[in-house]
Amino acid sequence: MTLDVTQTEYAGGGPGYALVRLSGAARTTGACRLAPPTLLIADGPSWRRLATVPGTTLLRGIPDGAPFAVAFEVPLHLALGDGAWWLEPGPEVVDAARDRTRLDELAGRAAALGAELAALRTRVDEAGAEPAPAPAVDTVRVPDDPDAAANAGPTASAVPVPRRSRLRALRPSLPALLVAAGALAVGDAVATVVWQEPVSALWAAHEQHALQDDLARLDAAYDTPAATAAAAAKTAGTPTADPIRTAQARIRALAHTLESRTTSGKPLGELRIPRLDAHFVVVQGTNTSNLRRGPGHYYGTALPGQDGTVGIAGHRTTYGAPFRHLDALRRGDPITMTMPYGRFVYRVEGTRIVKPQDVSTLRAIGRERLVLTACHPLYSAAQRLVVIARLTQATPRGAAAASTGPSRPGGVDAA
Repeated sequence: MTLDVTQTEYAGGGPGYALVRLSGAARTTGACRLAPPTLLIADGPSWRRLATVPGTTLLRGIPDGAPFAVAFEVPLHLALGDGAWWLEPGPEVVDAARDRTRLDELAGRAAALGAELAALRTRVDEAGAEPAPAPAVDTVRVPDDPDAAANAGPTASAVPVPRRSRLRALRPSLPALLVAAGALAVGDAVATVVWQEPVSALWAAHEQHALQDDLARLDAAYDTPAATAAAAAKTAGTPTADPIRTAQARIRALAHTLESRTTSGKPLGELRIPRLDAHFVVVQGTNTSNLRRGPGHYYGTALPGQDGTVGIAGHRTTYGAPFRHLDALRRGDPITMTMPYGRFVYRVEGTRIVKPQDVSTLRAIGRERLVLTACHPLYSAAQRLVVIARLTQATPRGAAAASTGPSRPGGVDAA
């Protein structure tokens, strides 16, 4: 029997595999049915045997050649490789109706042989003689490697699959690569316009997740007896009769400690803007690498709890776009900064559009406030959008809260 392969084509696929369809003619000495064939593909020094896809029907074979078509799920590295392919015919399927007489004869002979063996055993048992030695048979060696049979090469009946008809379509050409690259670029641009730049957004999300863990450890470090004692020592001269002044003094002391110990790119606290449904970990510094992780605190400006202006910058179209909709904020909207030593609520006073070199809004003006900055307009760095908010309430946390004693207020009104 012979399977003449005339065409090999790519018919689809899925994750990690290509669906390959082989077609041709099945030639046999007489009309018969054949089990589905096996595809053998050279995989380095061994061979991979692949069965046809589930549901493949029996093949019909005739002397002049009956057409057939079978499909295989081929791993991608084999589909794209240069290893030899062979198609091995399946065994002939016996027609039970046609060969019933032969099967009956074989069954009769097996029954007669069984009766003779039983009679021989009876005579041996009666004579008490040693059993006759079993007839010699050819020894069948079991391979040491259980996969040896699976890795065996093509049999004599296997036929090669022509290399010229291999899956050329799976090998990307330069035009195909250029089209794919163009489609990706267009998709990235569309996503950036309607949402944000997707690749950098994934990076920023990963960084924010790591920063959340770092911030949790920072909060824990500022809520220990040692931190409480250190805060008390730094504010020993503050009158203890006024719990509000004590809380304010210890918040300032802990803010100074955090500022002096936090290096570039490390977390400081969490920024929440309810109207924008936004919350991000704020890091120290505003250089390129810092802002890729999240909003950054301007060096030289105050931290929440210190006298002065708290300055924070963020991207609008890339790296998570934390300030993308900053222009949607309205007067009176709350903005919250949660630090290891306190929670600070600010209310928006207004917005401004300034030149990039104008840093006047970051200067201290004699009261505590928050300033958020971002590039403006979207997709441009020609100007800066500035949101200004005043502090309305400060609530101590961690060591600052533990230091105020039982008379600690629920919050410090800063209005």
